[in-house]
Amino acid sequence: MEPILINKEELEQSRLKDVNAEKDLKFVSAPAILSSVPPWSLAHEIGLKVGDKILEINGHKLRDIFDFEFHFKQSEELEIIIARDKEEIVIELEKDAEDELGAEFVTPLFNGVQECANDCPFCFVENQPLDKTRESLQYRDDDFRMSYLHGSYVTLTNLSYSDRRRIEALRPGPLYVSVHATDLEVRNKMLGRKKSISIIEELKWLAGLEIPVHTQIVLCPEMNDGIHLLNTLNDLLALRNKPVVSVAIVPVGLTKYHRRGLRRFTLDETFDVINLVETWESLELKKRKSFAFLSDEFYLMTHTSIPAKTHYGNYPQLEDGVGMTRLFLNEMEKELKRKHKASSNRKHRVSWVNGTISKNIVEEVAKKIKDQFPHIELIPWAIESKFWGTTNVSGLLTGDDIYQGLRYIPKEMLGEKIIIPKVMLKDGYDIFLDDMHISELEEKLGIPCVKAWGAKELLQELLAS
Repeated sequence: MEPILINKEELEQSRLKDVNAEKDLKFVSAPAILSSVPPWSLAHEIGLKVGDKILEINGHKLRDIFDFEFHFKQSEELEIIIARDKEEIVIELEKDAEDELGAEFVTPLFNGVQECANDCPFCFVENQPLDKTRESLQYRDDDFRMSYLHGSYVTLTNLSYSDRRRIEALRPGPLYVSVHATDLEVRNKMLGRKKSISIIEELKWLAGLEIPVHTQIVLCPEMNDGIHLLNTLNDLLALRNKPVVSVAIVPVGLTKYHRRGLRRFTLDETFDVINLVETWESLELKKRKSFAFLSDEFYLMTHTSIPAKTHYGNYPQLEDGVGMTRLFLNEMEKELKRKHKASSNRKHRVSWVNGTISKNIVEEVAKKIKDQFPHIELIPWAIESKFWGTTNVSGLLTGDDIYQGLRYIPKEMLGEKIIIPKVMLKDGYDIFLDDMHISELEEKLGIPCVKAWGAKELLQELLAS
């Protein structure tokens, strides 16, 4: 979520008495701004417009979509106060209990994303040129609401008393929690904190609320690997399904802008991590299967075979880069077995860009497509990231990285169009991390650029040429 969507001048701070404790609850409210009012919606029927700001519902101010839904559904008779062009308008509404407003908001968090007070040395903010990336990429957030709504990871160290009471009331789930290490001293060092509540105690608290949790370990050499990783896995296994559903283990990602003295894993160390985790799982396979997962990067960096589909279960950590390669390969195999018809049998060439870490995989896929469709030549380009330096994953390639990587390639070698994986683009905006729009890249290279994600979309683009 873009922090700039929130007007800090409209935030209103107040306190509510907690009836169960001798302590006030901090309450920071803000207007709920409408971004879409479909003509079929109840919002349109009662005269709401795009840009309207909902200030109150039945006298209750709002913090986020959770507050809105609670107060909107709580009563069948509503008094809604909105602000429009510096004027306040009162709308009285009678509705059925199951009625929905039908409108969309600029952001689900009306009072903004809670900023992170941690000082993690591996934080992405510490790995970018602050004068060359958009403002939203430089914002440190650690908001449990974002974890519930979008699957982003939180540390739980930034929870206020009010946040804890809201979690106990809302019971949102699943939540995604960055553990990193269960040893308190190691975890505090990784989070840049002097002290914090034991993460095991925090997880037990969530278990008592019956909130399922997916956890993450960002693995750093000589910090939380080795014996610390083993201890963390054992501690989390003891909480399996109460509340820990899964564990993702991700190697620390560093760019040339890193300022904090960390280093990446060597090739030998990466093999050691794979061996450690696989051995740990095999000791009690029935008990430990489909619980702890290494991210795809470990296998791609070492050219190790990607685990089979059965290893990933229902792919619980897909958004954290766990199992995406296997899912893609399985989908491609499935799609190639279908009787796809090409628009023509005209010989043609299409380019496909990815990060260097995926080179072997995409070359394998391109060969399989060529074997089945001899008239199609899919050219995979493994692009190095000049912008980030050491980063080699596809999702962090910028528009300028692709331009610099392909600008001197003759157009006849690039073919009729360039396929861009959607993971490189900001959802809904079609812009890369350096704010270059896909249309700008297309203009610079003088070749059509199209986005695709997954085997089905990739084949559709190829067969449509």
